[in-house]
Amino acid sequence: MQISTIIGLFCLIGCLYQIYDTTELYLQFKVRRDVAYDYSASIELPAIDIMIPMAMALNYSIMFNPEDMKLMCARLKEKYKKLNYTIDDSRARCEDTISLNVLEQDPVALSLNLSANITVQDIHLASVDLEQQYLEIFVPFFGSLNHKHCTKTRYYNGLAIFMRISCLNETKPFSVNTNFIQMDLDYPYSLRYSFGMYFGIRFSDPADLPIFERNKYFMITRKPGSFPNVTLSFVKSVMSSLEYPYETNCRHYNKDKSISKCMSEYTLSQSTPYLYKTLVYEWNEHPSYLGFNGDNKSDQRNDGEKVSQGTDELNAFINCNQHAVTNECEKTNYLLEGKMSENGQEKEYGFIFIRHSWKANKYLSVRPVLPLDHWIIFIGSIVGLWFGVSILDYMHVCKIFTILKTRISSLKHMRNETNEIGNDDCTQT
Repeated sequence: MQISTIIGLFCLIGCLYQIYDTTELYLQFKVRRDVAYDYSASIELPAIDIMIPMAMALNYSIMFNPEDMKLMCARLKEKYKKLNYTIDDSRARCEDTISLNVLEQDPVALSLNLSANITVQDIHLASVDLEQQYLEIFVPFFGSLNHKHCTKTRYYNGLAIFMRISCLNETKPFSVNTNFIQMDLDYPYSLRYSFGMYFGIRFSDPADLPIFERNKYFMITRKPGSFPNVTLSFVKSVMSSLEYPYETNCRHYNKDKSISKCMSEYTLSQSTPYLYKTLVYEWNEHPSYLGFNGDNKSDQRNDGEKVSQGTDELNAFINCNQHAVTNECEKTNYLLEGKMSENGQEKEYGFIFIRHSWKANKYLSVRPVLPLDHWIIFIGSIVGLWFGVSILDYMHVCKIFTILKTRISSLKHMRNETNEIGNDDCTQT
């Protein structure tokens, strides 16, 4: 066998082994996770979600007949006079006393009880109009944001009503450069409002649905006719991931909307169609006759056992969550911080100041350990290296070995001469 054949075979085996090793690493689709912190040069205005529990949002004078309403108002006004509530006579309306009575209890628990007895029509007719209670968003050095910049969208579920305020500058969120914010002012946006005595506010991604989780909101409680000053700030957290075939295996979808759609298909397909009370719906998304409580009668399965609606509903909810178990590829969250003045001002509206946070925004990203372009470069360099070695013939190999042998001999000869010179010096001494 010729030496060139041996060299060619050796190079082929080495080249194939390295290509296999690199390709195996690429096909594992491993990822690395990076965390970056950034102090943004501009302050964006995220979507603003307002949430009012249903027990605080309904106008009970529409829900109840006039006689019952009159008796309830008289009883509640007398109750709060005995408890020394400071309510100015001009503002001692029945709605105020009902709100105070609800606040004494748990508004969310009362809303849960109400959900079994109300319909979508009741919410449409008897709930407060949040669009009328939102007055304006003001930006220093710019002015008031009007309907050209901001859109208001109303939502509801069986436990609360919601309104989302989303302000865009063309297609991007409205933003203010930090250079335009005076140090003594320290807030780029202010919201003027006249919402009720108990409501929540949060910042969210416009692509997401509003949520009903009280701990995700900054809850504001006020006295009748008094509006405290509220100051809010936020830190943005952005997560981006990689879809299949990478090991993170995310999907470009909205998880909450997927679960909502799945549960709506289940509840609306029942013998008595209804809406799942914790899911959030757009204001005119469903017919007004629908309620939030289905047929509570037990159904009989094929095996003879009776199964209640609650059990079937729970199984459907678990099934919908299992279908949406995959993580989202893009997710933006806003960590909210706020404080409220202890003493409110007696006027017809209040202010929520959105100030600049000096905390860094957080960006979580996932990147391939070996991207496709790097894999192609590695394969090209491996093939080029082994191809260069394989074109050496026998004479080139012998010449290389001869040069190496001569170089080694020269180094040995120089070392011997150095040792001899050192020995002569020692003898003369």
